[in-house]
Amino acid sequence: MNEEQQSEKSSSVRSGVMDAIQKGRIQMRPRWHFVLLSILALVGVLILFLTLLYVSSLALFFLRDSGVWVAPSFGMRGWWTVVRGVPWFLVFLVAIFILVLELLVRRYAFVYQKPLLASVVGILILIVVGGFAIAQTPMHRQLALSARHGDLPPPLQFWYGDMFRAPQPDELYRGVIISIGDHQFVIVDPGTGTTTVILTPRTRLPYGEDFSVGASVVVIGDVVATDTIQAFGVAEVDN
Repeated sequence: MNEEQQSEKSSSVRSGVMDAIQKGRIQMRPRWHFVLLSILALVGVLILFLTLLYVSSLALFFLRDSGVWVAPSFGMRGWWTVVRGVPWFLVFLVAIFILVLELLVRRYAFVYQKPLLASVVGILILIVVGGFAIAQTPMHRQLALSARHGDLPPPLQFWYGDMFRAPQPDELYRGVIISIGDHQFVIVDPGTGTTTVILTPRTRLPYGEDFSVGASVVVIGDVVATDTIQAFGVAEVDN
């Protein structure tokens, strides 16, 4: 198509549009209408992004709070514990929200010009890094404590209930050491009471074995007697 044909086609399209406007088939909208839509879209993207940060950080907090966080340090058995202890419902919500966020931001040139996989991976990295940073703060722990005492309003109280937490894996224990003996120690957990932990030469101690009374530990092990487990792995964690 030469320049003359292109000019004629452009002129024809312009004439058709103007004719449609004059006959009322197309309504002109003021500029503020499009500005308002853009602002609303940006607000929606921001709210969704902040929601994603909150949900992802909550999932990571639950992993840390249960002790599943350190399970990979025990090897393959620890990774299996992680799979069982992940709050999969929250992970599903994060995946859905990422897809919705991707649809919203695809309208902007800096995202639209990138491959779909690249933009999704970029959003995922931002969410994981941001969620990890928030999970390290005392925010969720303080909110969870308030929820336990019924001091939060219904929406927040709901998020910290058992519905969103994964069931505690049977082989995982978390507690505070209250006494230490020969190749064993006793931990106490407010939910399960006291448990005697037996150490063997095969027990994995990725962070060393210099345990002390008052230390908070995570244990993966097998029940050998009433309230007694033989430890497969023990790791000291922050309270």
